[in-house]
Amino acid sequence: MMRIPGVTLLTILMINALSCSPGNGSSEGRPVISSKPERITSLLEPASAITIPLGEEIRLKLAIPDSVEVDSVGVFLGGNLQRTIPGSSVEPNGTLEFILTTEGGLTGKSGLRVRLFFAGGGSENHSRQITFLSNVVPVEYSYQMVKEYPHDVAAYTQGLQYVDGVLYEGTGNYGTSSIRRVTLETGEVDKIRDLDQSLFGEGITVLGERIYQLTYKSQVGFIYDKESFQEIQKVYYQNREGWGLTNNGEELIMSDGTNIIYFLDPEMFTINRQIEVYHNVGPANSLNELEYINGKIWANRYFTDELVIIDPETGIVEGRINLKGILKANLRKPTTDVLNGIAWDDDGGRLFVTGKFWPRIFEIRIRESG
Repeated sequence: MMRIPGVTLLTILMINALSCSPGNGSSEGRPVISSKPERITSLLEPASAITIPLGEEIRLKLAIPDSVEVDSVGVFLGGNLQRTIPGSSVEPNGTLEFILTTEGGLTGKSGLRVRLFFAGGGSENHSRQITFLSNVVPVEYSYQMVKEYPHDVAAYTQGLQYVDGVLYEGTGNYGTSSIRRVTLETGEVDKIRDLDQSLFGEGITVLGERIYQLTYKSQVGFIYDKESFQEIQKVYYQNREGWGLTNNGEELIMSDGTNIIYFLDPEMFTINRQIEVYHNVGPANSLNELEYINGKIWANRYFTDELVIIDPETGIVEGRINLKGILKANLRKPTTDVLNGIAWDDDGGRLFVTGKFWPRIFEIRIRESG
């Protein structure tokens, strides 16, 4: 057996130990970062994220090197295939230019994806974010006062609905949240059910024989019998916050204080679909109390004196109603809060609005400004 000098053996052991230790040339114990392969082609236009009105054409331009043969190009918008372009369309100078139409889409953020399929196999993707504004300038409306009705000045109004001659109201704040049945002409509260003091009530709506109520941050909603106000079911929803609530006869329609409106299954509170609400210059943020009137969604915008009229299919703001000054200065107190509450009398064609801690409910008629 050959003898190895002690120093030499110690050196070998130290080298082996170091070579097996993390951070000393070994990949063990730390993640391996793989670099992304360089793209073969380039998307020159659009060069970055863009914001355009619905219906405006998008010009696309690709740069493709001579060494690459393209079989076809697929163009996707919001995940849906819009066009397929044959590889023979590539120009001799290595560019491919074409126009994408955007008619019939929805307002809001969407993704543009261009996928190139190479002859002989393989593919490559390019993507851009697109924000679609409304291509409609909203009609500007003012209002005409028709009548005033008394309103409980202690009611922090969150939801309002008029059904079969009866006014239903939901109120908020911790400790004072409720659902109510109110006599419009007198302001008298005929029936009330209070929420637990740990819950902050939000929007309500009446669908069939049931009343639905949201809460602010608890992600829980309630379903009550319309006549008795007895709780039928407690439901949970995924939205971070509950704000306004209405219905289209089949679905619940919910806001959460952003420019997004959700369409919910009335039994499970699961989201069927959603729209992003935009006017012609940007998003209509802070959507609050909602009402469904003649096939359109009407919404308060929180901390404003404005109602907006929304197309429920596209998210386009079709009209804006300026209610500035509707509550006169002599009726305001330090506790008076913002405009909030829209109710529609479908049989009588009457529109009612109120606000948080307001002493009046106003019946109004809207008219086009100018």
